[in-house]
Amino acid sequence: MLPFVKHVLFGTPYQQYFQIEDPQAFANDPLAWSRPLVRYYSGEFSMAAVQANVDMEDKCQVEVGIDALFVGIYDGHKGDTVSIYLKDHIFRELIRLIQENNNNMNENIMKQVVDHMEKGFMESAGRNVFVSSGCLICLIRRGKLYAANVGDSRAVLGSLKGIGKLERLAVKQIVKDHNIDHREVQSAIRDLQPDFRDIDYNINFRTCIMIAEKGLIETTRCIGYAYLKEEVNESDSFEIPSWERVPGRFTRPLLTSQPHVYSRILRDSDKFIIFGSSGFWKGISNKDAAKVVNTSPRDGIAERLATLVLQKGANMRGTRYSQLIGMPKSNQISGSDTRIHNYFQFRSAYHYDITVVVVYLDNNRSNREGVMLEMNSYSSCDDGFQQSEFTNFYNNANA
Repeated sequence: MLPFVKHVLFGTPYQQYFQIEDPQAFANDPLAWSRPLVRYYSGEFSMAAVQANVDMEDKCQVEVGIDALFVGIYDGHKGDTVSIYLKDHIFRELIRLIQENNNNMNENIMKQVVDHMEKGFMESAGRNVFVSSGCLICLIRRGKLYAANVGDSRAVLGSLKGIGKLERLAVKQIVKDHNIDHREVQSAIRDLQPDFRDIDYNINFRTCIMIAEKGLIETTRCIGYAYLKEEVNESDSFEIPSWERVPGRFTRPLLTSQPHVYSRILRDSDKFIIFGSSGFWKGISNKDAAKVVNTSPRDGIAERLATLVLQKGANMRGTRYSQLIGMPKSNQISGSDTRIHNYFQFRSAYHYDITVVVVYLDNNRSNREGVMLEMNSYSSCDDGFQQSEFTNFYNNANA
């Protein structure tokens, strides 16, 4: 664990985020995890994660290649079943699809790999018809970025525009998220219906709103959750629990796994990308997170961002930060009934699982120091690392 930065001054209003009551508390918090800065071919990255529950539902991986970097954040819902599946399979499948395309990359491959994950999990799901995960992936290769997102994780790009005194920070969310609270997401649900006058529209749209209100899921897109994509008949397998039931029998799939895909040729003005699970972005805005990264030291930056979200979670509930980090993790899973006994004595009442990765884009430093970087795979909540699948990819390409 990196030593906590006790005090960082960079002006209002962002200075307020660093008024930590007990600066050493987070550094000594066994529920938090962070990794020191790691070099990749054209920059550095930092990772951090904080658990709200005993079982961490967020999973994350960063893969380092000779001329590429892969980041994946998988925001599990109702357990870590799907997020583990994604972490174990998606990068290997992405590499395979690129190889099939003569080692060339395009947006369609990003769509394909998400589709293959959906089909693969559904085939192996068995009775796991109520579990799901978001899926945010990004490949940076040879100066071009490809990203895809399903769910409400986000990737936010920070770029510096202008020169001298006119220089300013430009903040861009590079992939859309699919939270049902967004009006454009609600409009998309309506657009999926073939006829506004069709009664199916009223059934399906009302049901989508109600499943969010009931706490079953907050997004309209995910990997998994077979029940809401193809209604399960109780007589076919098992009785559907009362808390999972949706109003009426829906007539079309309520959820989809279709990703939003984005690509971009990186410019020298592009400086960093912040990747975060929904639990991170519920506690901080795109603009505020980007300003903190732009004005803070690199060391421990992901940990610092996670700290801000924890502090905000405590403040919103009228609790001291030092009290929050002393609370036990809940043994519940996301989507559970929040009316459990002593709910507000657990961390999950104040924040969700948090995962954040900050990638710095040092385009002008592209491995000019002559250091041969190792092709390693890094996972959240794991202090070690292992050899990346990138190794086989480059070996096959050279062969």
